[in-house]
Amino acid sequence: MIKIKSMKKVIKQLCNYVVNLIAPPYCAYCRDFLKIESVFCNSCHKKIIPVVSISLQITKTKAIKVFAVSDYKEPIKPLILAKGWSNIVASKQLGQLIWQLTYFNNIPCDVLVPIPLHWMRFSWRGYNQAYEIAKELSKKSGKPVEQLLKRTKYTAHQSKLKHDKRAENVKNIFAINGSEKNKYQDKHIVLVDDLMTTGATLRAAAKELYKLKPASINTVVACRVV
Repeated sequence: MIKIKSMKKVIKQLCNYVVNLIAPPYCAYCRDFLKIESVFCNSCHKKIIPVVSISLQITKTKAIKVFAVSDYKEPIKPLILAKGWSNIVASKQLGQLIWQLTYFNNIPCDVLVPIPLHWMRFSWRGYNQAYEIAKELSKKSGKPVEQLLKRTKYTAHQSKLKHDKRAENVKNIFAINGSEKNKYQDKHIVLVDDLMTTGATLRAAAKELYKLKPASINTVVACRVV
């Protein structure tokens, strides 16, 4: 059994070597080739500006913490925008950055819940960036991804609306997906998304998830507007 595991490890290392030889890794921002697998080169990585966590009030008695890698600026901003041309690799890289550069490891977590897309937007884009980010976090942490929310309305892009219109745009757009509602009582839920601007979408999602009576809800995003 030990020999088999050792052989598998050697084969995996060999495959990685061949892949890197044929298609060497490169920085997701400046495009310089890298010696080791990473999202950014050292120079671009140093441009990331960390931000502190913030608290979003959901009801008079409930609030959620939002943990982000950085402000919505270079070098991470292009990875957020990459969903516009269906670059699924960028979403996976955002998940890696959240794992490496946020407080995620210290957040109580029983289940990862991605912010859902409406089915029409999903069919156009081909994937949900929040779900892809959540899958990366699941690989690293071993925590399951559950699509506990569904989007019931097709809405305008939040980015195209004035700030005072965004809360109304996402009002009552989420519903609990599935029938096993008691399964998540007293569980720790971590919401996952790529970007937070005003927080209206996260508030709407958390408000619906609180119907499950979880022990806590926290959120991780790649960027938030400061």
